[in-house]
Amino acid sequence: MKNIILLTLCLLLSPALMAAQWTIGVLALRGDAVTKMQWQPLVETLNRAVPGEHFQLQPLDLAGMREAVNQQRIQFVLTNPAQFVQLNSNYHLRWLASLRGTREGEETSKATGSVILVRRDSAIATPHDLIGTTVGAVDPLAFGGYLLGYKALHDAGLRPGDDFRLRFSGFPADALIYLLREEAISAAIVPLCLLESMDKEGLVDKRRFRALLAQPSPQPCLTSTALYPDWSFGALPGVSDAVADAVTRTLLVRHAGDTYRWGAPTSTSEVESLLRELNQHPEQQRLGLTIKSWLIQHQLALGILLALLLVALANYIWVMILVNRRGRALEKANDALRSQQQALEQAQRMSLLGEMASGFAHELNQPLSAIRMYAQGCLLRLPDNGEPQSVREAIGLIEKQAERGGAIIRNLRQWATSESGADNGPTTWTTSGVIDTLERVWALLRMTQVHPGVSLNIDGDRALTVALPPVLLEQVLANVMLNAVQAGATSLWVTLTREEAHLALTLTDNAGGITPAQMAVIFQPFRSSRQDGMGLGLVISQRLLRNIKGDIQLENQVAPDSRQGLRVTLALPRRPMEA
Repeated sequence: MKNIILLTLCLLLSPALMAAQWTIGVLALRGDAVTKMQWQPLVETLNRAVPGEHFQLQPLDLAGMREAVNQQRIQFVLTNPAQFVQLNSNYHLRWLASLRGTREGEETSKATGSVILVRRDSAIATPHDLIGTTVGAVDPLAFGGYLLGYKALHDAGLRPGDDFRLRFSGFPADALIYLLREEAISAAIVPLCLLESMDKEGLVDKRRFRALLAQPSPQPCLTSTALYPDWSFGALPGVSDAVADAVTRTLLVRHAGDTYRWGAPTSTSEVESLLRELNQHPEQQRLGLTIKSWLIQHQLALGILLALLLVALANYIWVMILVNRRGRALEKANDALRSQQQALEQAQRMSLLGEMASGFAHELNQPLSAIRMYAQGCLLRLPDNGEPQSVREAIGLIEKQAERGGAIIRNLRQWATSESGADNGPTTWTTSGVIDTLERVWALLRMTQVHPGVSLNIDGDRALTVALPPVLLEQVLANVMLNAVQAGATSLWVTLTREEAHLALTLTDNAGGITPAQMAVIFQPFRSSRQDGMGLGLVISQRLLRNIKGDIQLENQVAPDSRQGLRVTLALPRRPMEA
């Protein structure tokens, strides 16, 4: 009797034991319980319509779906088109059918989208009001729960993650609306029609929320983005054609009262274009992985190449350093050579000038001596009674000017022979009043008669004196005064300042000054700004002053009458120079 009962049970259970087991992985957008309640009728329909086969449901999130496919724990998938593209890049799924919706009485395959929700009482009115806030989303790879909303905000000029903070809540997506309701986030990117479904189930009040970037939609739901193809049913490569065909036929057969309507698989081209625009297409990711794999595979060769490049770079840097150093050394050498050439040219000019001065001194000394002797002879031949007085004064002036000319000649000879050391200092020094010498030179140059519009202003103590070779100060003052007047000066200001070892004589004019280029060569011989000038006056004056431990300096300066001019400063020794 027991054997008969066991045999009967075996016969009754054998069809179920012999039936093949097929697992359908479904993206659990709202959690396991809601997913099973939503899709279990479809599983039961397949079990009735496909004899000898047994189908079961497995709710999964995005990561779980990828893992289940990778481990071959499921044979069918029911998910959105974006995840299909991701899975198909590695496992070559077969789309069997796609869901169809209804729009204005006609079927449509586009029913996937996103809505960016904010609270109705929120101050956020435009996308830019989200800057600095926190925005919630489902998952970085969620199609309706992030990627579509990301693109809408990016197109509005925002940079998600930079302009505002992102908070991913994961599955189920219902948690986002709860977080928004409790003001834990400022906005939420959720799949299309999620708010309306939760409102219908009595979980939330949809009137407490509004859509940001609201778009017209054929669906009776708030939306912020364009619509893309609805979910599809696919088979993995391990499913036989017979089973896949049987499932496809079951899905496509429509009966009155069916909750879901299925149609032919829709194209994923729009979804793939969107993923490429967002840099989320698997081909883009595969390229990165391929490059990474190639780098790992050839890491030794790449390391050697990198080392060679570093050596080459270091060698290039070292060569450039050497070139730079040698360039600077060459430039320095060129500057030194240029300076030597300029010094040589200056020495040649000075040598020529010295030769000229020696020649002038030699040739003029005898005529001047003769003039002085003739003047003295004339005085001796005049009567002793002092008459005629005017003739005596004229002859006396001739003798004094001849003596002055002789002193100038001696100064030139002293200057010309100082380089050789034959006569390194003047033999006679005389003490003279500076202001007296200024007035004497002014009268000697006949400034009042030749240049009546020029005035001389002297500020200093008349008792100030200097010890200099005869007529040297007159020679220098005559030169600088004539230069100022010939340059167009209408006034000259002379200031005397007593110093420890020198007397500073400053002569300022209002002739406009000189250019920097002229200032750079002012003490070089044979360089003059006047057509009839020889360019020797200042050169001789500087040489004569330095020969007695004095100096001359020039600089542009504003004159007391506020006009631009030139200031000449003479440093004159107060005591005779020691031998």
